[in-house]
Amino acid sequence: MVDQSIAIDVAAPSLVDRANKEPPHWAGEKIKAWDGAEFHRLEPFITATYWCDQGSINVHRVVGTQDPDYQGKSWLAFLNGGKHMDSNLLLHRSNPGYYQDAGRKKPSMHFVTLDGLHYYVSIDGNHRTCIAKFDFHYSGRVMLHGVTIVQHQVDRAFYQYYLGLVGYAHAHELPIHFTPQQSALAREDTGGWKLDHYQTRLKVDNYLEGTSEILDREQALTYLVRLRAQIDKRSRFRLWPWSG
Repeated sequence: MVDQSIAIDVAAPSLVDRANKEPPHWAGEKIKAWDGAEFHRLEPFITATYWCDQGSINVHRVVGTQDPDYQGKSWLAFLNGGKHMDSNLLLHRSNPGYYQDAGRKKPSMHFVTLDGLHYYVSIDGNHRTCIAKFDFHYSGRVMLHGVTIVQHQVDRAFYQYYLGLVGYAHAHELPIHFTPQQSALAREDTGGWKLDHYQTRLKVDNYLEGTSEILDREQALTYLVRLRAQIDKRSRFRLWPWSG
C-alpha cells in the first residue's frame, strides 16, 4: 500500500520551482557582506556581548553573511546555484521539521548582529538560512528557533565622539593621540548562554601640553566641545588679528 502523504509530498512543487515562478519581493536583494573592517573599528566600543546557543531570530531579518563566497549574490540566485544547495534542498524536503522545531539545531546555525535588527550568517548555516527565508515566506512563518546567536551592543555615541576628536586633531594638525581602551567588567551566564559586560575608556595623550588622561563617554564629549572651541578661537584670531 502506498503511503499517500509521501505521494503528495513528492508530487508537490519544489521550493526552487515555486521561488522561480512566484519570487518574493526581496528575492532579488543582494546578500550583504559583513564589514569586518568596520567591526574592528567598533570593537573597542562594544559594551556587551550576548551569546546563546539556542536562540530565536526573525529569519527575514538575516541580510548577509561573513562568507565571501556568497556575498553579493541575490537570495534567489543563491537558492538556484549555491554550491551545497542541492543536498540541503533534499534534506529540507525529507525533513522540513528541522526548520520548524524549537530545539537546538543540529547541525548548528550561527548568526551575528551589531544592532539586534540586521543579522549575518557567521560560522555555518548559509544554505539553510536561504532555504528558511523562502520556506517561511510561503508558509507565513517568522521565527527560526534553536540557533546560535552572538549579539554585540555598541556604544555608538562614544564611537562618534572618538571619530570627531580624531578628525579634529588630524584636520588641524594637533599633536594629540586618542586610543580607545576596553576592559572586561563582568559576566552573567548559565548553561547555553552568557552575557559579557565591558567598559570603554579613551586615553588622550596631548603632546602639545605634555598631558595624558583617561576619559569616559561624557568626558570625551566635553573634551570634543572644548577642542572645537579652542580651534574656533584660534581661527578668529587668525582672521581678525586686531580683535582682543
